[in-house]
Amino acid sequence: MISVIVPYHNNEKTVYESVRSALDQTYKNIEVILVDDGSNKAFKTEIRDERLRVIRFEKSLGAAGARNEGVKAANGEFVAFLDSDDIWEKDKLAKQMKVINFFKVDGEQPKICFTGRRLINASGIDTGKYVGCDKIVRYDNLLKSNQINCSSVLMKRELALRYPFPEGNLHEDYAVWLAILKDGGAAVGINRPLIRYRLSPGSRSANKIRSAYMTYQDYKYVGIGTKESLQKMVSYTMAGIRKYTGTYRGTNRKQPK
Repeated sequence: MISVIVPYHNNEKTVYESVRSALDQTYKNIEVILVDDGSNKAFKTEIRDERLRVIRFEKSLGAAGARNEGVKAANGEFVAFLDSDDIWEKDKLAKQMKVINFFKVDGEQPKICFTGRRLINASGIDTGKYVGCDKIVRYDNLLKSNQINCSSVLMKRELALRYPFPEGNLHEDYAVWLAILKDGGAAVGINRPLIRYRLSPGSRSANKIRSAYMTYQDYKYVGIGTKESLQKMVSYTMAGIRKYTGTYRGTNRKQPK
């Protein structure tokens, strides 16, 4: 079973479509755990599906804390993360399970499976831009650019429990992927637009100066020294420019079948 973790905080206009895109997957052996993270109003929906359950916290835990609580409550062997303003294509999980089960890197199952993404604006309109990804990503590659979008990730629940999302002024998802791959293994990317990623002007990553500082904190989180962290931020920034201008398509195009 795959447990889909959806942290939710006052996203009434987008959360329904996000949850619906998870429940409508062609891969049916799932549960969807919506973590209502201290929203002003308790989440209510007309969706009637026994695979959907809601966990509500009166006080906000933040995105990191909400994801961690969702992982703890999960029943599946695998967990997938979906932000409450992003949308999955119907065959996303089916394709990822095929890769996880049959594709090996150095004889081992990938630690993380992720995908490319199509960019949509705040209103859900396609911007015409696509962010691709590499087929195999290791720790050294990930230091240069965070190709792994949180809403595209599928991984073992036991791994998510071992590496919880940290709280603080950093990109909590990037910090987790770095920590996992630093300990060995690889992430495998499916270079196809299997998610629609919503660009939000008010997001933390939209503030470039703040985002750069948070990236610096991610490097510090995995034990990289100050000088090296600053050096790596240069290549990371350049990769970010290519990413959000829609010019990065992935360097190794062939994907696992």
